[in-house]
Amino acid sequence: MNEYYKNIEVKLESIADKLLKSNVNNDNDILLNVQNIIEKIFIESALRISRNNISNASKLLGINRNTMSKKIKEFQDKNIKKKKR
Repeated sequence: MNEYYKNIEVKLESIADKLLKSNVNNDNDILLNVQNIIEKIFIESALRISRNNISNASKLLGINRNTMSKKIKEFQDKNIKKKKR
């Protein structure tokens, strides 16, 4: 396994233990929340590295360009909803 992936695994294991033990907000959807956070971080990083070129960013992540565009729109929609609150 690549050293970067091993480091991620070790760090995520520690974070998972802490989240599950703390029972964050008594959420039943901790895994979904963490997946969304990780996905957002990777997409934002890929866009930054690719200078906002969606095609190149999607290639970096190994996902389809249409999927990437859909995810970006979902993040934008969530941000708009948060701002309206």
